[in-house]
Amino acid sequence: MWGLRTGFAAVFALRLALGEYRGLAGQPAALFHPPSFWRALDQMPSVEVLTALQVLGTVLAVLAVLSWKPRWTFAGAWLCFVFLEGLVGSRVKISHNEVLLIVASFPMLAAPVAESWRDRHDDPAMGWPHRAALVVVAFGYFFTGLGKLREAGLSWATSDNLKWSLAAGVRSTKPPTDAIAQFIVDHDVLANGLAFATLAVELGFLLILFRPRSRPWFAAVITSFHLGIYLTLGLDYFSWVAAVIVVLLPWEDLIPRVQARSANRAMSPSTS
Repeated sequence: MWGLRTGFAAVFALRLALGEYRGLAGQPAALFHPPSFWRALDQMPSVEVLTALQVLGTVLAVLAVLSWKPRWTFAGAWLCFVFLEGLVGSRVKISHNEVLLIVASFPMLAAPVAESWRDRHDDPAMGWPHRAALVVVAFGYFFTGLGKLREAGLSWATSDNLKWSLAAGVRSTKPPTDAIAQFIVDHDVLANGLAFATLAVELGFLLILFRPRSRPWFAAVITSFHLGIYLTLGLDYFSWVAAVIVVLLPWEDLIPRVQARSANRAMSPSTS
């Protein structure tokens, strides 16, 4: 539980500290189309309000990482992040770049508190938040793959669909390089193979619910997957990768090892 809360809070701290939320101020009211929970606003908040929320959320996230009143500081950081990202999604096009992180971390708002990684107390009530986060991550990717099949069937992978998407990346200025996307575009077999691999990974993500040993492998694969998306299309899915790593990391194995090593160092006689 400590690992999940601390991991999510660290991601919130990074995203809040580095987010360009102040640029939202000054958007014309006619272009402000907020989702349901933000409809009480008739326009974007001022730059002062946005800055205050960004700073407050960052500070609360750091305090949650430091385990200072973690239940309340984590909840405050989560709310600041959700509010600001809701404003990002109020510019006609809904942004989904942070959705997985927000939904996967939601169970932590009601989760039991483990204030330190040294806490060796076992509590069955601490299992449900992790299982809930696993379900969110697994079905988040599964429905992404299923949506591709529902809309286009296997032609999503057998056609030139991915090839043309990557060609658009070559023509844009978002990717750090166009060499990788161009190489794939020039090799049809490679493009189709990557398309099939994408479907296999997304649809196969449900395995993490039934095969715990598969979780580190899926975390590694999905990290490579989103790194490839960034290098070819320039799309930032850092929060998706971070959420997957936080949820799939085997904290139940890592933390006891760290605890045991810490105890061994404390018990070993000092040498001069």
